[in-house]
Amino acid sequence: MIRIAAMIGTPDLQAETLAIYRGDLETAFQKVAGLGYDGVEFMLKNPDVLDGAAIRRSLDDHGLTLAAVCTGHIYGEDGLGLVGPHESVCRQAMTRMQAIVDFVADHFEPGTMVTIGRSRGPGYPGDAARSLEDMAVAFRRLADYALPRGVRLVLEPINIHQANYIHTTQEGIEMVRRVDRPNFGLMVDVYHMNIEDVDIYASLREAESLIWFVHFADNNRHWPGSAHLDFERIVATLYEIGYDGYVSMEIFPWPDPDTAARATIQSLRRFIPARQGRQETLQ
Repeated sequence: MIRIAAMIGTPDLQAETLAIYRGDLETAFQKVAGLGYDGVEFMLKNPDVLDGAAIRRSLDDHGLTLAAVCTGHIYGEDGLGLVGPHESVCRQAMTRMQAIVDFVADHFEPGTMVTIGRSRGPGYPGDAARSLEDMAVAFRRLADYALPRGVRLVLEPINIHQANYIHTTQEGIEMVRRVDRPNFGLMVDVYHMNIEDVDIYASLREAESLIWFVHFADNNRHWPGSAHLDFERIVATLYEIGYDGYVSMEIFPWPDPDTAARATIQSLRRFIPARQGRQETLQ
């Protein structure tokens, strides 16, 4: 069964983020649980300043699961990426990503995912072959670190306006196969797919079992159903390929967080039924 997660920004973030709620985790958990979300995804950058044990207790109290940790802000705020022209920056990025893996392993369920989006770094502009080879090496190293800790990694193809390499689902598939680690899979984001892929539905079918995690946002980066993407067909295609993981919302909290949270769940529950025992309070 497909489950629905809300992206929540943790208190260590300083910049604005693509999350429904941010900062006050207890209030955010209470709100999304009350609306019938199944879990959350964290957008974070520095786990050393977070109390993982307390966060886990609060999630449990609200009947929520941590689906994944999104790492884009280690690049967006701190300028850290796994591959790029500055070796010291790459070393710091690997250390930070390993710390995030440890945070997940120490406090949350085995199999919880850490995403690799912009945190992969810029690579080497104009040198695709070197960039992709070094990314494969870095991803294997991080996957090998995460495997005995029970943590999975997922690679996100990102559109050309926000990343230098690995834009399409097909390029993501190629890299996952190149890395060839049992805990390294693919995350797809329909916002990026709408920009880069020839056919969203064909790409989902092509990736099939490699897809371990999915980001939803409409083409305007607002809640699903606010613009022109066909989420009924997207969800139907995910069911067709046997996907039974989380779809998580990487969206602007438009027009405000509470409205975005409510509109998201109202829109998606038309196609994704609530699991037994979790009912929405949508009125």
